[in-house]
Amino acid sequence: MARITFIQPDGTRQAFESGEDETVMLVGVRHNVPRLPADCGGQLACASCMVDVPEPWRERVGGPGLDEGDMIEDALGARPVGRRLSCQIRITDALDGLEVALPEAQG
Repeated sequence: MARITFIQPDGTRQAFESGEDETVMLVGVRHNVPRLPADCGGQLACASCMVDVPEPWRERVGGPGLDEGDMIEDALGARPVGRRLSCQIRITDALDGLEVALPEAQG
């Protein structure tokens, strides 16, 4: 299990414990985190679960895969540094303490 903190655009922070074999999106959805609609339920089909991974965490989280990167670019017209789809971030013990920021608007 790992502790994940979601940061809203206004700076409000919510921290939750993950379960086993979960994604950041699943933790957020289970706790009704605002600004995280996750319309497709984690199927890499909608770009409605975007988060920004702060620089200190980017190496541990890793970058987007090809399909994920294309989806972000299609939704935004660019690939902002650190932007990920939370449905594609698998939680591991190495991500304990991870913080992710939610953008003002989803794709």
